[in-house]
Parts: sequence; C-alpha cells; structure tokens
Amino acid sequence: MKKILIAAFLAFFALYGCTPKADKAAAVANGFLTSFFNMDYEGAAAFCTPDIAAVLCDTIPASEYPSEEIRAKVAEASKKTTFKIVSSQIEEESGAAVVNYEIHPYGAVGDGTIPRTMHLERIDGNWIITSLE
Repeated sequence: MKKILIAAFLAFFALYGCTPKADKAAAVANGFLTSFFNMDYEGAAAFCTPDIAAVLCDTIPASEYPSEEIRAKVAEASKKTTFKIVSSQIEEESGAAVVNYEIHPYGAVGDGTIPRTMHLERIDGNWIITSLE
C-alpha cells in the first residue's frame, strides 16, 4: 500500500512540474477535494494554510455522531459525493489562483449542484489553499 501511495505522489508531482500555473493550482484543488471527500482530513490539510489545516484536523474529525450507524452513513455519503473543477485562472494583479468547482452531493435530488470557489497562493514555490468559499 505504501508503494502505491508513493508512486501516486511521484506521478502527481511529475505531472505537476510540466503544466501551466492555472493547471497546477487546479491539480492542488483536485488533490484537496479528493482527500476531503474521502474523509482524509490530514491529507486534505497538506494542501492548505495552517489555519485551514487546523480546522480540518481539529474540528471535523472531532465531530461526534449519535451512533456508529450514522457515522458510517456520513462516511458513505461523503465518499460517494463527487466534484468537478469548472475553471482555474491566475489573477494578474496578485498572482493568486482562483479555482471554481462544483460539488455533486451523493443522493441529491435533481441537479443538486453546489458551486464553490477556492483561492490559492504560491507559498515557498507551492500552491496552497488560502480560502474556501
């Protein structure tokens, strides 16, 4: 399992080095959202500022569920929720990236799409999520 994860990270970063800035920011957004909806909050936190990471690692996993059955249903719904990166662009003035995405909650009736935006900045050469809207 470790070898698979290491290979996946190496492939991610190899592709990361060959793509335009907006695509690199979108790749970070994709990694964050994948980890988040798989309820891997530590993995998702790795893509964020320390403030956002603290909320992910301290608040969300600490949520108490009334029963194990409800916790299992929440986990299932989260893992079956999908998302789509709609666009990513670099703001010319600040150099920050804006990634627009849609969340498609598991079991939503009709369209059920939730549009969202995240902002990323380059910190120490890496795209880091600085805000989620």
